[in-house]
This record gives sequence, structure tokens and C-alpha cells, in this order.
Amino acid sequence: MTNLGITRTTRPMKILLFGVLLAHLGTYMIIPLMPIFLKLDKGMSVAQIGLILAVSPFTFQAGSLLGGWLADRFGRRAIIAIGAWLNAIAISGFAYFDTLWLFLCMGLLSGVGVGLNAPSTKAAIATLAATEGTTTTAFSLRGIAANVGIATAGLLTYYVLGGPSPLIFYVSAIMYVLLGVISWLLLPKGCGDAPCKSEQLRSYTSIFRNRAFMVFSLVAILMWALYTQLVISLPLRAEDVLTNPGMVSLIWTVNSILVISLQSFITRWIIDKFHPMTVLSAGSLFLGAGLGSLYWAGSFVGLLVSGLIFVIGEMLIVPTSDATVSRLGNAAMLGAFFGITNFVYGVGEGAGKYAGGQLLAMGTSSATPWLTYAVLAVILCGALIVLRVWKPMQAALARSSEAYEGDEPVHEREQAGPLEEGHATSLLDRVFRRKNRAK
Repeated sequence: MTNLGITRTTRPMKILLFGVLLAHLGTYMIIPLMPIFLKLDKGMSVAQIGLILAVSPFTFQAGSLLGGWLADRFGRRAIIAIGAWLNAIAISGFAYFDTLWLFLCMGLLSGVGVGLNAPSTKAAIATLAATEGTTTTAFSLRGIAANVGIATAGLLTYYVLGGPSPLIFYVSAIMYVLLGVISWLLLPKGCGDAPCKSEQLRSYTSIFRNRAFMVFSLVAILMWALYTQLVISLPLRAEDVLTNPGMVSLIWTVNSILVISLQSFITRWIIDKFHPMTVLSAGSLFLGAGLGSLYWAGSFVGLLVSGLIFVIGEMLIVPTSDATVSRLGNAAMLGAFFGITNFVYGVGEGAGKYAGGQLLAMGTSSATPWLTYAVLAVILCGALIVLRVWKPMQAALARSSEAYEGDEPVHEREQAGPLEEGHATSLLDRVFRRKNRAK
């Protein structure tokens, strides 16, 4: 993380990144063990467990849209903290309650809490990153912080807390309580350096007139649908080829360590040097290659290699996608833009998991699912390349890159030229660095 400039970021940015680490630590302490805990400790059937896990994405999407709007209107630290505390209550409820309808209520509440928290955090990171001139760096640091939390969660639950028990839920809840307290006390009031805008709700309809953002969001549905396939396909493939399928959890640990180790290099030498659509198209091919290669993975090493190929695509896509949204969005309504982005992610995740389940029902030994993943990756790559040369996208990214070069924001100007290859993602950072040096 230091190589990417964590020591040079402001205190609020460090607090936000620490909050990301806490959120992923708390979440991934319980996600892998939730089904086992509900079955063994709470006596839920497999069908009931599936229903409990299925309700959160619905309220997550609603919470994301509401949280983005509230963050823009009332301030991001408050919404971050409230979302964290709501999720802490829900997580504690899973350990405390014993009936299905209360578990369903906790699932719904958890979705709202995470939905309030996530877009507010991303909007706050984007705002601070724009001030510091480190947009892509900030979102890369966010990815690293998230993976530090994921890797630590696995070690903590396995070696310290001893597996599925009410204790891991209470410890996870404490993480979210701590996240809320730290955010409430230490993050800046309002919406960064500027006061929050009292935008009328109807003014948010302008988001849907942002052609570049809306088209990018439609393409992103396919991108996130492909991205979510590893969660389904890798465990099912491992069940077929490994004598101990539980070893598959080690792949996520290795993947997180790889992200922590290589995200700095990938950000500096790839993400910062190429057009964001080029980076995303390359990332989609890595996702497809990782998923498609599972067909030939007949051992733990083979599964591990497929996972590593996939995670290279993840390191390209996740920070670049977040940085692109922050540049396509209106600075006064970034929370709303990230709320819609989270909604899009939820749509892609839900559709992807359903379609992936139908494909894998054919059997993991069939070539059809893996070939389908590869073909979809190529289609996604082509769509992103088209966006690379689409004039509204070129103009939108150019406006964001030039936003602070003059005395007035570039969105008030009439014309903006296309970006040259190698400058699309990093130009905004360079503009701010030049201004800081001039001061």
C-alpha cells in the first residue's frame, strides 16, 4: 500500500481506507461460514438458508439508491456510520435469534445497511481523491484495503475464533460498530471541502440524461454478471475434482495476497497508462480466461492457476470501474451516481448467479458453461472497445480530465476533444499534481 502513496494521503482518506478494511474484515468473517452456522446451530434447512441469503440483495439495491441520495444531501460520514450500525444490528441478530422470519428480517436489514454504507464510502473516496489528485490511486488503495480485510478474516476465523459459532457474528458486529464510530468522529462533516448540495429530488433525473454514464452502466451489467461467476463455478468445480473441497477457501486467501502484492504494480504500469475502456476490456478477457480454464483444472494447482488468472482481471476492472464512475458523474451528486452503480452491480450479480446456476446444472465436466463464459468475455471486450471510440464517452472523460485546468469547471464549456491513448485514466491525477506544485 505504501508504494501506491498511502503515506502521502490525507488523514480522512486513511480513515476511509481503514473503514473499507474493517467492513471487508467483518463481512468475510461470516460469509463463508453463514450457511454452515444456520444449518448446524440454528437448524435451518437448505431451502430456508437459500431464502435467507437471497433477501439481502434486494434491499441492498434499494439501500444503495437511497444511500447515494442521502449522502449527497446530508453528508457522507453520517450515512456511512448509520449503514455500518444497521449492519451490526443485523449481524448480531443472526447470532441471537432462532426463527426463520427474524432471520429474514435481519437479511433485509443487512442489505439496507450495506447499501447505505457502500456508495457513501465510494463517493467520499472519490471526492477526497479529486482534491488530492489521486483518483485511480485511491480506488486501487481501496481494493488493497478490501483484500487485506478479506485475507485477515479467513485467518482470524480459522485460527483464532475456531469456525462457525455465535462468537464470529458478535466479533463481526463489533467491527461494524467500530467502523461507524470512527467514521462519525473522524471523517469531515458534510460532503468534503464543499457544503452538501440541497438538490431537489427531481434534479437527479439529470443522471439518466448522462448518456456516457448510462451506456457504461448497461455494459457494466454484463461485466458484473461475468465477474460474479467465480463464486459459483470454482466451488462446484472443486467439489468434482478435489477429495477435500474445503481447500477451495485457500484460493481466495491466495487471491487476496496477490491483490495486495500486485495492485500497486498494475495501477502504476497499466491502469495509469492506458484508456479506462482499454483496461476494462483487457480485464474482461482475463476474467473469461480464468473461468474458461476451469474446464481443464483437474487438481488444486489447476484451480489455483485459474483463480490467479481471474484475479488479474479483477485487479484491472474493480479500481478502473470505480474511477470511471467518479469521472463520469456530477461532483455534486457522486453519492447518487455510486448508488446507481451499486444497483447495476446488484442487477448483474443477481442475473449472473441465476444464469450461472442454470449453466452449471449441465455439469462441470461439460464444456458448455466454460465456453459460454469465454464467449461472453469476448463480447464484453468488444463492447468496451466500442465505448473507447464512442464520441460521447470520449467527450465525458475529456471533460472530467480538464475539469480543473481552467477557472471554471469544464462542464460549463461548450467543446471537449477526445483523449489520447495513455492519458485517459491518469490525466486527471496529473492536472491536480501540476496545480499542487504551482501552489
